[in-house]
Amino acid sequence: MKPVLRRALSATLFAPALLAATQLPDNATSPPAALPVAPPPVVAPAPPMPSLSTEQLDQLRHMLDGAAADGIAAGGQTSAAPADADPDAVVRAALDYASALHHGRLADSDFMGNWGLKPPPYDPRAAFVAAVRADRLSAWIASLPPPWSGYDTLKKALASYRGIDKAGGWRPIEAGPDLAPGASGARVAALRARLAIEDHGLAAGADRYDDALVAAVQRAQRRYGLEPTGTLGAATVAALNVSAHDRVRQIEANMERWRWLPATLPAHRVQVNIAAAVLTVFDADKPIMSMRAVTGRPGDETPMLSSTIHSIVFNPPWNVPSSIATKELWPKEHAHPGYLRAHGFSVIGTGGSARLQQSPKRSALGKVKFDFANPYGVYLHDTPTQGTFDRNSRLASHGCVRLAHPVALAKLMLQADPLWTSDAIDAALAKGQTVRAPLGDPVSVYLFYWTAYASADGKMTFLGDPYGWDGQLADRLTTSADRAKQMTASN
Repeated sequence: MKPVLRRALSATLFAPALLAATQLPDNATSPPAALPVAPPPVVAPAPPMPSLSTEQLDQLRHMLDGAAADGIAAGGQTSAAPADADPDAVVRAALDYASALHHGRLADSDFMGNWGLKPPPYDPRAAFVAAVRADRLSAWIASLPPPWSGYDTLKKALASYRGIDKAGGWRPIEAGPDLAPGASGARVAALRARLAIEDHGLAAGADRYDDALVAAVQRAQRRYGLEPTGTLGAATVAALNVSAHDRVRQIEANMERWRWLPATLPAHRVQVNIAAAVLTVFDADKPIMSMRAVTGRPGDETPMLSSTIHSIVFNPPWNVPSSIATKELWPKEHAHPGYLRAHGFSVIGTGGSARLQQSPKRSALGKVKFDFANPYGVYLHDTPTQGTFDRNSRLASHGCVRLAHPVALAKLMLQADPLWTSDAIDAALAKGQTVRAPLGDPVSVYLFYWTAYASADGKMTFLGDPYGWDGQLADRLTTSADRAKQMTASN
């Protein structure tokens, strides 16, 4: 259990006892003469700042000089310290930057409700003091950034796209009819010039929609998460016309999300990229299985979170959330009496506690559900609606994650359990009764929202921002930077 969860649980457990200790008796007319007063919380004093050598101050200045490369100084939260800056000011700026780089730049109040990957509190002072005293400042500085290759490749891409933005970006493609192989003219030449800015394998200049241009359009469409048709339609034009400045903001937002992750992840885990609607299984930190998924549609967003899959349910019933029952199912029943019964729904309970449940034979959860604790009521599950997996855009659920191959995932997770062989799983599914299979070795699960990532050779993928979270995060980063500036000015 993470420390932050322990604190929340402790507060829940001890709050009733604290309340009972301070309540008045039923027949009391005035407070007791002396109620026990809780002592003020003990706050550990901050370690005193040691004196830094000239060499150590130079190391901090060099660290701050490189802050912009991590997408932090450009937002105004920190800035490089000139050589004649007051040493105390250099240390304050270095600690601010260390916190932003290691822990992220958002205040707790800046996190949206569905951003459930909030990092634990981090105070860099103790580690900084220890590093100064041990003369290991360079090692401490090196330990601050996220230790993930995904972050490193985005950092390189940030420098590249800032350069493109500084050089003027690219001209938008003018609106017009779809372009297909064989077309020619000014829009074709503009398309070729636009693609050549990001695709160095394409020669600019020609105004014919030839095979080379078809291949370049397909590469761009794959980078943008679009169907690689090779023709230029409205969706491809829209992706190409996102400005270089907005791509920089998108990269910075995704770099910030990397800072929310712990320094280590379990070697055996399940990851879902919500924006791409793809699930990947890792074993020994290497991907061993991947499948298409369906994630939440805008308005029913799949939350970012981390948890642990503790059990698998075969032939699960569907306990319908009240919001779905109210908005969708009851209106269908009122419009078409008998709809609920025809689709396997029954009413469980009476009065205000009544709820809808769909039988396992007709369940919207399909044949398999993967359970993990979370405050959002979401899980991974099968679905009887298989056609959605063939789509390029697969944001269509109410927030849960539907899986293209849930039985294969269940067999992989249970392969070490002698009670749940592949044949035993098939038999349980065929029987149709609801059965829960606890995992002897629970599996960590992470739901991420990655809309920008780079390959090892620097080629960027920019997905759409279906939930608007990139823009909202970029705006919050700017607000956070402005607050930091105001605090610095007031000090």
